[in-house]
Amino acid sequence: FTCILLVAVLGTALLLTSVAADTTAGNGSGYITVINLPVAGFYTSIRYGPPPFTVSFADTSQGFQPMTYHWDFGDGTNSAMQNPTHTYLSSGEYTVSLTVTNQFGSGTRTVADFIWAGYPPEANFSALPSEGIIPLTVAFTDLSKNTPADWTWDFGDGTTSSEQNPVHTYTQTGIYDVRLKVSSDFGSDALSRTHYINASLPAPVPVPVPVTPVKAHAGGIVGLIQDAKGTTDKNLPTAAFIPPQFMALAAVLTSLAVVFIQFLLVHIGSLAQLGAKVAKFFADLAGGHAIEKISDKEIEAREIKAERRERPFFGLSAVEILVLEAAVIMVAVAFLLADRAALTLQMVLIYILVGAVSVILHDFAHRYFANRYGHDTDIQFWGLGTVIMFLTAWLYGNAFAQSYRNIVERDEDAEETRELGIEMVAGPVISIVLTLVFLFMVQFGGIWAIAGGLGFSINLITAVYSLIPISTMDGSAIWKWNRALYLVLFIPLVAFYFFTYMLV
Repeated sequence: FTCILLVAVLGTALLLTSVAADTTAGNGSGYITVINLPVAGFYTSIRYGPPPFTVSFADTSQGFQPMTYHWDFGDGTNSAMQNPTHTYLSSGEYTVSLTVTNQFGSGTRTVADFIWAGYPPEANFSALPSEGIIPLTVAFTDLSKNTPADWTWDFGDGTTSSEQNPVHTYTQTGIYDVRLKVSSDFGSDALSRTHYINASLPAPVPVPVPVTPVKAHAGGIVGLIQDAKGTTDKNLPTAAFIPPQFMALAAVLTSLAVVFIQFLLVHIGSLAQLGAKVAKFFADLAGGHAIEKISDKEIEAREIKAERRERPFFGLSAVEILVLEAAVIMVAVAFLLADRAALTLQMVLIYILVGAVSVILHDFAHRYFANRYGHDTDIQFWGLGTVIMFLTAWLYGNAFAQSYRNIVERDEDAEETRELGIEMVAGPVISIVLTLVFLFMVQFGGIWAIAGGLGFSINLITAVYSLIPISTMDGSAIWKWNRALYLVLFIPLVAFYFFTYMLV
């Protein structure tokens, strides 16, 4: 009885502690078997991946066999297999549950957010502002996709940050590269932006610079003249002390001064006679005859006279053709220098062609009337004029001279004033006509405008220079023949020259 009572008490205790007891009789004797309830367990080798994400689950449950299995994969699907394989088709975080059951009971294990299906993050960011003066404070904004969990910023100046949206201050000048690395359980990604942040010093306070007012472009004939003469900004060596509008006047004065110096060198024989000759020169200057005397003395001193040669080439000798060719080249080079023009093949050809038209037509106008009146003429190279032309072109951008001149052999006793005057006036008149023709060409633009502006300048300067009343030029003979005609030509032409280069 005592033993039976003890067994009953132990059985009651086992039932109260949730331990199953199975009492069976066999061979006429009784025994007790004690069994634990099944304990569910599972694992998988990977828990993170992009969809479709296939996961193999492994059962690790403990308990008396046989057992049945019920898997809940958290996405609305389940399985009764012991070790199932399941594919997650959508991104998300999934709770997995396993319930195992045997003859003695059941056990369940549930793990929240056990499986994560998703994509690796894609790094991206912005910064505002991306440039400025130091100290430059920049706010960085993470724009990465697919929900990164960790951020590593490298600001390029030796500092870093692990914040998602950091604010950083650059204290040194420089151009900085910025790099962001983002990561999650699904992977990592990085993005670098080179030369992204520009931190600079404050801009220096500008010093006011006097600006030369630019004349507005006029219309009509004045606007055409402005286009023809071109710019006055030529980087001239005299620009520091001579205003642009006075360059033309300086060219004229320099040209006359060189002739004057040449006169002094020819006629001052000794230092003892210097005072008397200078006094005589200024006395002649007061009487209005000094310039004419300069040229007369030069011709006498150098014995300049027309040479009688065979002239088989359109009334020209071989020497005269060479002089004309040299004169054309000199004019082209001098005006290339004066205009500071680009030395391209096209530009050089334009200058040579326009110079040839201007020189040859001016000379043939003289020659036509010289032949008509039976005068012997000769074209001779003029070294002093060439020096003046290049000197004024370099200093003032205005090649005010000629590299050649026409010498006419005439009977001094006959005083063929009228014939010589007509012969000499023909050249300047042709140059004046060419000046207007080339000015008209400017309005067509392009190459026509380049050639027109160049021809305008060459012929205007040639006309003015050739009318100067000295014997080596045309003006002296015109003055002796018809002073009224000379003044009608010379005064308006000089006024137009200074109007063009000083006022327009």
